[in-house]
Formats: sequence, structure tokens, C-alpha cells
Amino acid sequence: MIRYRIYLDKDAETAWLNQMAADGWALRRFFAGFYDFETCKNGEYVYQVDFGDRLFAVSSDYRELMQDAGIEIVQTWGYWVILRKKASAGKFELYTDVASSIEHYKKIRRMFKGVTIVEMLCMFMELYAGAVGGVMWGYAFAFLFVAILIGLLNMIVKLNDIIAELEVRMTGIEKKCRGRRIPPLMAVGMLANSCALMLTGVGPHAVRHTIQILAILFLAAGLYQMCSARK
Repeated sequence: MIRYRIYLDKDAETAWLNQMAADGWALRRFFAGFYDFETCKNGEYVYQVDFGDRLFAVSSDYRELMQDAGIEIVQTWGYWVILRKKASAGKFELYTDVASSIEHYKKIRRMFKGVTIVEMLCMFMELYAGAVGGVMWGYAFAFLFVAILIGLLNMIVKLNDIIAELEVRMTGIEKKCRGRRIPPLMAVGMLANSCALMLTGVGPHAVRHTIQILAILFLAAGLYQMCSARK
């Protein structure tokens, strides 16, 4: 069975993989959002998603460490490493103390910040292509990059919250208030705008106008959520 999903949140991905395993589906391989599952006994495996130090690979020391612990490396993708262990072998945790968990999430946050900077540069390049070069697709891709940026920024805010909570557990000192996330409806609106612009000159006018109206509604609803959250 193949399922397609895009996850920015590795904790949400881990929870989903474990739910699939509990339902009798074990992940066999992963490629670009496509998860390939095979049947297994219900709850046979427990999964974890780790953040490595190498792109699409792990060091020999890391591999040996996992093997010694009875952990199987299912797939590497980017810096992400999908791991699993037989549920019968007991509890499966990668970071058992607060300090190592904090460092783990800080590494992930640094990665997201780096990707955010790259996405912002791409967005400005596409805006430049649209404004100076008159390329309509430049605006379309700019809206697409904005939608991606919203997801990245929300992940950074979430990671800040997770790190702050862990630091409170370690030090007992309360941190500043939680950051505000951008409503996902804003990202949906940006994606709809991008689709509408891509259909300019190639798709039916009625379809393009419908998508534009939906984009405006999504953006308005997102702005309303933002304003309501600040009250």
C-alpha cells in the first residue's frame, strides 16, 4: 500500500507511522512524500524519526550504534532518518534525557531557519522576475514560496515552544509567552492564488476566477483568525 503525505513536523510523522503499524502496516520505504507500506502484525513495530548529520546517509558509527541497540534504519531522506524497532523489544526512545532532547530540537530548528532563508531568497527572485521581467509565472511561484514559508515559520514557532517547555523542565524557570502561528488558511489562500496565476491564458476563465475567489476567501478567513487570536 502506498500513501502520499508531506510532513514538516517529525513528531506528527512519527505518531502517524506508529498508528499505521498499530493497524498492521509497516513502512517499507519512503521517497519524496510517498510512503510504501507492507502488512505486519498489529503493533509489531515502533517507529522513530531522527535528525542526522549527513544528507541522505548516516555514518558507520551511527549505523553500528543502531544495530547494537536492535534498531533498523528503514530509510534516510535528506537529514531525516526513519527508524524502527520490534515492539516486543521494549520502549523505543532516542533521547531519554531533557538536555539531549533540547539539542535535538535545536538542530532541527537550525535546519528550518536555513531552509527559510533559502525560500525567502527564492521568493524575492520570483517577485523580481514578475515585476521586472513581466513573467506571470514569477508571481505564481512567489505565492507558492510564500505558502511554503508559512509552513516553515509555523514549524520554527512550534520548535521554539517545544524547546522552551523542555528548558522549563530542566531549569524550572518560566520562559516568555508562546509565539503566534500563522493560520494554515493563509497558506491555502496563497496556494490557490498560485494555481489561479498558473492557469492564466491556459485554463478556462470561469475556473481561474473561481479559484481566485476561493483564494480571497481563504486569505480573509486566515486574517480573521489572526486578528481573533490577538484579542
